[in-house]
Amino acid sequence: MTRLDVIVIGGGLRGMRAALRLAAERPDAAVACVEARATPGDDVQSQRSNGFVCETGPFAFTREEADGWLAPLQAGPRVVSALESGRIGWLFDGTDRKQLRVEPEPCSFPTGGEDVVQAYRRQLGERLRLGRRVTAVQPRPAGGFAVHLGGEVPTELEAAEVVLAIPPDEACRVLDPLVPELAQLAERIERQPRAFVWFGGIARQAPELRGYGVLPHPSLRSPIAELIFCTEVFANRAMPGRVLVRAEVALDERPDEVLDDDAALVDLVEPELRRWTGTEAPFGFTKVHRFATVAPDGTATECRTRVLEIVAGVAGLSLAT
Repeated sequence: MTRLDVIVIGGGLRGMRAALRLAAERPDAAVACVEARATPGDDVQSQRSNGFVCETGPFAFTREEADGWLAPLQAGPRVVSALESGRIGWLFDGTDRKQLRVEPEPCSFPTGGEDVVQAYRRQLGERLRLGRRVTAVQPRPAGGFAVHLGGEVPTELEAAEVVLAIPPDEACRVLDPLVPELAQLAERIERQPRAFVWFGGIARQAPELRGYGVLPHPSLRSPIAELIFCTEVFANRAMPGRVLVRAEVALDERPDEVLDDDAALVDLVEPELRRWTGTEAPFGFTKVHRFATVAPDGTATECRTRVLEIVAGVAGLSLAT
């Protein structure tokens, strides 16, 4: 059995930052960061396709957030501020657009948000263990924890401390051996389907796509939750002379044929994009990325509360900050 001083569960930015901080504070400690996916960073991914950079998670950070992610890194990427063109946005009420100042100022990294993820990956090295899902955490009578990993060859690790850097519903599942009904609680969590839909074209054919992007007025009913004009905000998000737009779409009230079919989703979003912006530009590039968010209801609140209670009552168990 592999014995470690600390296991951090979750290889998103929070988990990797927690692991690096622990390694720096306790250089003699054996620290591992375990991530279920084959790649770290959770939703902070910069996918490159046909000369466009498509952010599948947060499009930008505040300067405070960016500095916080960079703090533990010995050689992190430089922070880039928004272009002047990306510091003004719009509010669309269904008829007119009202100009808005974008505050706080958005920041990112030279080639996308994933730059900082890769910097963490390099610095963590062998401490980062990818492609292994933690299925359970069990306290040992003599102290410490048994951490069970799934996969074709199940593995058990032993750790003096465990740090949780995963969403509350996932934490409920791995902590089920402590309080058996937690996994059932996690199963009741509702997730709202959403998608990012990107449209790319020639910049000179889309003069209307200027500024950071467009938000809908709260009274406006539309499948689009937000438009971001990616190439107006940061450099290097497309080849020179190209324009890229990201639409965030709520899908919880859409029929299955839209949920499952990329072309149907593009056909749903494109007329709204044109209505919001007035553009008639042809879009030769489209891309769809589906994801889900936790519904902010009573079950989600209960799940978070139960995890906090358990962490507060079990020595050696903590949450990543």
